[in-house]
Amino acid sequence: MNIKSELKKIIEYSKIYYSNGIMPATAGNISIFDRSKNQIYISASGKNKGELKKKDFLILDKDNKIFFENKNKPSAETSIHQVVYKNIPSANVCFHVHTVSSCKLKYNLQKEDLPKRFLLPNLEILKAFGDFSENPNLKMIVNYNHGNVKQISDQFELAIKEKDSDVPFFLIENHGLTVWGKSVEDTNKNLEAADFILKVMA
Repeated sequence: MNIKSELKKIIEYSKIYYSNGIMPATAGNISIFDRSKNQIYISASGKNKGELKKKDFLILDKDNKIFFENKNKPSAETSIHQVVYKNIPSANVCFHVHTVSSCKLKYNLQKEDLPKRFLLPNLEILKAFGDFSENPNLKMIVNYNHGNVKQISDQFELAIKEKDSDVPFFLIENHGLTVWGKSVEDTNKNLEAADFILKVMA
């Protein structure tokens, strides 16, 4: 993976997402994982995604060691990205976005609930995830929106260690959508498909 090229692409997509309203204000975060160096490039906290630049990224590892210290602060959802990269070998890019559809869906999870899996409609768009069966009956993981994001990432990690996610995304109820993929382009494709599915469901 060419990190320089992927960073350029991810910055371009962040501007599109900002203009499309799925990364409003300073919401959301994006990252790339350089597996050869165990380094995660992640957008820093409080950055407007419509004006993102290379200097607005932090470089850290899966255990939170920060390389090249600067004035940027890690995003609140950094631990979610770390869990994705630690547990999903095919994931090299991760987007955390706040689509309207992901905030509209209600599953009425309670604070004491562990993540649950909910059936997705058998839509043609599921083929975007590589499943070409007639009735795939795929499920998505849904997490309660804990105030402490580390609790969300810890619970998500337990869920995917118990059973792999059927699809390359999971939902935090009343919060947003986290999507991953092999590359920036692949992750964008997965995001477009996931958003379409959730719009149908919402």
